[in-house]
Amino acid sequence: MKRILALTLSLLITMGLAIPVTSTAAAGDYSIVSAGAYNQFTNYVDGYTMYVDASMSVDMSNSEVCAVLENNEKRIEIYKQSLAGQSFTGYINYSNRFLNDTADHVTDYVGSQKIGHYNCFLTSWHRNKLARVANDKNYYLVIDVPAGGYSYTIFVKASAPISDLGGYTYLVSNFSTFAPTTYGSVKKTGTVNAETRGWNDETKAFYEQYFVNNDCLNWGIFEPNTAMFDYTKLDSYEKYFDYQFPVLLNYSEFENTYKHPNLDKRLEMAYDHGKVLELTLQTSAKGGSNMIYDILNGTYDEFLKNYAKTIADFGHPVLFRPFNEMNGDWCPYSSYNTSRDTMIYKEVYKYLHKIFKKQGANNVIWVWNPNSGSFPDYKWNHTLNYYPGDKYVDVVGMTAYNTGTYYWNVGERWKEFDELYVNLYYTYNAWFGQPLMITEFASASCGGDKVQWVKTMFKSLKNFKQLKMAVWWDGCDWDTNGNIARSYFIDETPQLMEVFRRNLKKPWYHEVYA
Repeated sequence: MKRILALTLSLLITMGLAIPVTSTAAAGDYSIVSAGAYNQFTNYVDGYTMYVDASMSVDMSNSEVCAVLENNEKRIEIYKQSLAGQSFTGYINYSNRFLNDTADHVTDYVGSQKIGHYNCFLTSWHRNKLARVANDKNYYLVIDVPAGGYSYTIFVKASAPISDLGGYTYLVSNFSTFAPTTYGSVKKTGTVNAETRGWNDETKAFYEQYFVNNDCLNWGIFEPNTAMFDYTKLDSYEKYFDYQFPVLLNYSEFENTYKHPNLDKRLEMAYDHGKVLELTLQTSAKGGSNMIYDILNGTYDEFLKNYAKTIADFGHPVLFRPFNEMNGDWCPYSSYNTSRDTMIYKEVYKYLHKIFKKQGANNVIWVWNPNSGSFPDYKWNHTLNYYPGDKYVDVVGMTAYNTGTYYWNVGERWKEFDELYVNLYYTYNAWFGQPLMITEFASASCGGDKVQWVKTMFKSLKNFKQLKMAVWWDGCDWDTNGNIARSYFIDETPQLMEVFRRNLKKPWYHEVYA
C-alpha cells in the first residue's frame, strides 16, 4: 500500500496535479516528502496525508496514540479520535471546557470553517507566556476534521500568533484519508540503573531492597490520622496484622508561597515509626488562575525550594509522587484544564525535578502515577502523552478503585479486582521498564462482597511479578450530605481484618488464604 501511495503521488506530479518532490525521508510508520513550500506528511498508522511545515522533526515513538511534528516555532500533534458513542459536537464541547477558565485563557475564535473538502471546526486561543518555560509556545489552534466516524484532531501550538507564522489552511487543504496499512506501536521506557541516579547510600539500598531484589510484594497504607501525627490506629493495625507497613501514604499541598508548615515533622515522625513516606504533592483548585500556571511563572519558587531543601536535609529515603492522576479531569494540572496541552504537565514535573536536584535532594525516588483510566478518554489526554522522560521516573504507579454502587444513578458499578488491574498491569508492564507499584487503591463495600473482593485481590497479586508494592487507602468518601458514600476502611468488618491478617504476612509463594 505504501508503494501504491508513492506511485500515485508520482503520477499526480507527472499530470501537474502535485508539487514535485525534491527530497524524501521515510520511516516504518510514516513518510515525509518535500512538496515545495511544505512537506507532505503521511501517517500509515492512522491513515491520512497532509501538508505540514517544512523542516519539522517527526516523533512517532508512540504512533499508537499520535504523531508529533515540531520545529523551534511550532508544535503539531495529530490525533485520530473515534467518535463511536458520541457526536462530533459532543467531543469538541467536552474537549474545550478549559476555555471557561477565562483568567488564564483568551478565546480568539470558535466556529466552523470549510477548508478544502472538509467542514472543519476551529478553536483558537492564547495565554500568557510562562516565565519558567523555555521557548514557551502559548498560541493555540485546534482543527477538528470530521471524516468516516472519526475526528482528525490537528493540535497546533506556536511561539507567536499562528497567523504570523504562515496561517493554517495548508494543514487541511491537501488533507485526505485512506485505510491504515500498519499497526501503531508504543516505545517502552527504559529501566532504572540505581548506580547512576545519584542517590545516597540509604536511598539506593531502599530502592534495591523494595523495587529491585525483592520477590515478595510489600504493603503500604494510607491512614488519615497519621496526617495529623496520630499513629495510634496504625500501631493497632500493625499489632493485629503482625505486619509492619514499610510505606505510609501522605498528602501535601501548596500551603503558601514560601514554606510548608510541617513537612519536616511529617518526615521525622514517619521515620521514627520506621516508615518511608509516599509523599504526594498536589495543587488545589482555587479561584482565579490555575496554580500550575502560577508555578511555571515562579510564584511558588520559594515554597518549592523550601520543600525540596526540607526533604534534602531529612536525608532518608522518600517516595515522592507529584501531581498524580494527571490524566483525570478532576485534577487542576490535567491537560483538560490547561489548554489540552500535556506539555504543561511535563514542564511543571521537570521544573520540580530541577529544583529538587539544585537543593541536593539525593534521597528522592520519583513516582510517576497516572490514573488507570483517562477522563476524558480521548487520545489528546492519553496516559503516555504525560510521560516526562526516563530520567525523571524511578517507579511507575497504578491507581484504580472499586468505588462500589453508591452512585448507581450516574452509572457507577461494582468492579472486581481483576477487572481493574489485570489488563492495567500487563499494559503497564509492556509500556514501562521501571518497577511498578499500586500507589493507592481499595474497594468500597456498597454493591458487592468486599471480603471476597480482597480474597481475589490477594490471589491475583501474587501473579504480578513486576509489581513491587501496593498501598491500601484506609479511608472513605463522603456525599454532599455528610454521609459515607464509599467505605474503603480496612477494619470495616472482623472478616475483612482476618483476610488481611492471614495474607499480609504470608510469603507469596505459599497458598493464599481464601
